[in-house]
Amino acid sequence: MKNILIAVSGTGGHVYPGIALAYELQQKGYNPVFVVNNNKNGVSLKIVSTSGYSYEILDFKAPPRKISLDLILFPFRFVKTLFTVKRMLNRLSPKVVVGMGAYLSFPVLLMAKFKKIPTLIHEQNSIPGLANRLLSKIVTKVAISFKNSGKFFNRKKTIFTSNPIRKDIFNISRKDAAKKLNLDADIFTIFIFGGSLGATKLNNIMFNVNEYLFNRHKDKIQFIHITGNNDFENLDNKYQKLNTKKFITKYMNDIGNAYACSDLVICRAGAGTVKEVENYNLPTLFIPFPYATDNHQYFNAKSVEVPNFRVVTEEKNITEQEIIKFIEQYISDVIDIDRIVSPDFFPQEILAKEVLKLTNEKI
Repeated sequence: MKNILIAVSGTGGHVYPGIALAYELQQKGYNPVFVVNNNKNGVSLKIVSTSGYSYEILDFKAPPRKISLDLILFPFRFVKTLFTVKRMLNRLSPKVVVGMGAYLSFPVLLMAKFKKIPTLIHEQNSIPGLANRLLSKIVTKVAISFKNSGKFFNRKKTIFTSNPIRKDIFNISRKDAAKKLNLDADIFTIFIFGGSLGATKLNNIMFNVNEYLFNRHKDKIQFIHITGNNDFENLDNKYQKLNTKKFITKYMNDIGNAYACSDLVICRAGAGTVKEVENYNLPTLFIPFPYATDNHQYFNAKSVEVPNFRVVTEEKNITEQEIIKFIEQYISDVIDIDRIVSPDFFPQEILAKEVLKLTNEKI
């Protein structure tokens, strides 16, 4: 089989772009095989194991950042992992090995380099992670999601592909989406979500804002709020007291329906979220996760900022009054109930072409 390995780990922000890429590779007659870390409670293994694609499990952990026994033993475990990867590569004979960032990519692509297998890394964020910064020195090609992150890599082997986005969240009619969520298609809709890392402060602020907006605008406004597991029960009980249309949930697989019937978004700024919002072209207030490595969510959002339309505010500075002011400038806008959003192109199609170029086979 014409295997292409895709190494993923960490949060869904690393994994979902890999799955989007896998679909395109499969359509071209290749067999995508994921390499995922051995963490039964981890996000990456859960997503990949239910994706329908083949996968290999690798028992590898990132080095601890504090002096400990684990840190002392890390070099030995790393060498052991390299030999495990070597056996995997010998067995699967991949045409190309792709790394989607995070620590698991490092031993997989390093051994691929030793075996002279073409390699590509994809950097989702505007500020590259440590694994990709190190791997960029040895891989064949680097793909980036944000043009401003090109300054961190060798220009000669770096290409801009943007960040793969899920095709199934587009081409949904506003009317159909509203019906599925038991909402009205002709009412101004605010969509709030905090991402997989949680957003208790954002959740609480946004409930207060929504309560104020409901009392002020009544049946002219409705809400979609993805709360995450920890805050759902508390917020759901509070929302029940608001006699307005709303859709409150812990998690949402079919997030395309939320985008499709929304008029304004309040959210974090993971790379995937930023690209999804950008393609839906909705007014957005980004409140980046303040503890993201190198504050990369802030820089993700700043790269697409448009005054009074896509606005970035740090969580430590956010106020309810600022959010209300941002929302109320759009509440009176005419609603296009026949709206269907379809991007001009999907980044994973470009990324797949770049991966397949490395096979030296006809595309």
